[in-house]
Order: sequence, then C-alpha cells, then structure tokens
Amino acid sequence: GSYRLLEVNNRCVVAALLHMRALVTSADVVHSWAIPSACIKVDGIPGRINQVGLCFIYTGVFYGQCSELCGVNHSFMPVCVEAVSVEVFTDWIIGNHKLNTNNNNNGWMDWFFSGVGLFTKYFLMGFGCLYEVMWKLGSMYVWWWEMFLHYGIYVPVKYTLSTSVDLIKWAIVKCVSIVSWVGWFMVSPVDASTYAVVYVSRQVCELTLFAITKPYEFSFWVVKSTYKVVCKTIYFVSQTAVFLFNTMMMSMSSFTDDSFKTEVMERINQNTRKFLWIIENYYKGR
Repeated sequence: GSYRLLEVNNRCVVAALLHMRALVTSADVVHSWAIPSACIKVDGIPGRINQVGLCFIYTGVFYGQCSELCGVNHSFMPVCVEAVSVEVFTDWIIGNHKLNTNNNNNGWMDWFFSGVGLFTKYFLMGFGCLYEVMWKLGSMYVWWWEMFLHYGIYVPVKYTLSTSVDLIKWAIVKCVSIVSWVGWFMVSPVDASTYAVVYVSRQVCELTLFAITKPYEFSFWVVKSTYKVVCKTIYFVSQTAVFLFNTMMMSMSSFTDDSFKTEVMERINQNTRKFLWIIENYYKGR
C-alpha cells in the first residue's frame, strides 16, 4: 500500500547518481517543495521560477511535504520523488517520447533498427561494466603496491632515519675514523696496529675503572641505556603499528579522506556519459 498523505498521483522521476536541475514555481500562493531525507528545500513562488540541484546517490522513493504555511490545505500537499537508474530513466524518457509523438508507424524497419539499437546498447553496457571491473582491479593492484611501498618501506625507513640522527652521526664519525685508520695501516702497519691496541685497551680500562670505582653510577648507566633502547624500540614498533593500522582503516573506509566523494563523482561522471550516449543514439537522425 501507499503512505497516507505522502503518496501522489504522478511522481517526480529522476535519475540516481546524475546531476539534474529542478524548476519550481507556484500557480496560487507561496509553497515550499521540500524533501528532508535528501536535504532539499526550495520555495515555490507565483510568477517566479526557482531552481535547485538534484543528485540522489542511491535509488528509491523519497517523500516530502510542503514546508510553507500556504492555506487550509497545507497538510494535503505531499512531495514524492522516485530516483531510478540511468537506464530506467532513459527508457522512461524514450518511452514517453514515443508515446507522445506516436513514433511507431515505420513497421518492420523501426522494429529492426530498435532491435539493433537495443543490442548495441546492452553490448556496450556489458563492455562498459567489464571495463569498469578491470579498471577497479587494476586500481586495487596499484593501490596495494603503493600502500606496501609507502607504509611498509618508506615510512619505517623515514621514521628510523629521522629518530636516529645521533646514531647516524656516530656511525659516520666511526666509519670515517676506521677508513682513516685503514689508510694509515696501509702506509704504516706497525704504528696503526699499536695505536689500535692502545685505543681499545684504553677504552676497556676506562670502562672497567668506571665500573670498579663507581659501581652504582655504572649500574645506573647500564640500566638507563638499556631502558632507553628498549623503550625507544617498543615506542617505535607500537607507533608504527598504530600508524599503519589507522592508515589502512582510513584507506579502506568509504567515509574518510574524501574517498566517498571521489567515488560518487566517478559514478556521476560515468552515468552522465552513459545518459548522453543513450539519448544521442536515440535522437540521432530523427
């Protein structure tokens, strides 16, 4: 059954995921053409034509009512918009055109060309669907590699390098020292070997002397250094895991980072091309 005080005799039929324009006016008093579920409200004023953009993102029947106090019959002025697919909408337009112009008097030739047109239409629609599926699969493949290379390699390496500047400086200094010592060893191996033995022995002796003379400070230094290394490692791993998880969830969700809007705009552009192609092929040569 129909909804009481909401159903109408003639629904306003529009195409879903296709940008359309509605012209609203009034023949008597001021009304307001409103559909709350679609966030649409436009005044109907006698002697004036207002316009509003319509773009329903899914098919269905949308109900509304007059939202301007217009008289004793204000509560008996429903609004009903039916959003259908582009194919159904174009078939509805073409059917109305044929019905109004009585364009079916060409006999078997009209039947033949209409059959060819339907075959071509559905063949191209199937080809378009196949192309869309292949495009989506290719996009998902490229997206997977992009996510893997960016968040699996680039981000960890960048984070590690940015948080390990001191370690990198120390490693560079030590590498330069080792290279210099190797060059020295090639020129004078005895002196270089003696210097290396003395340097390593000095470092070991200083560390041993520090541990013997100041055991509490040495223990505190060891514990502190170990704690800092462990904490930084745990922090790095946890932050990387949280960042990767949030990034993946945001990328997979359709309602974040404008991905939903991008998908809607792609569908609208596709339906616009489809609508124009169907109408152009129908009216071509007429």
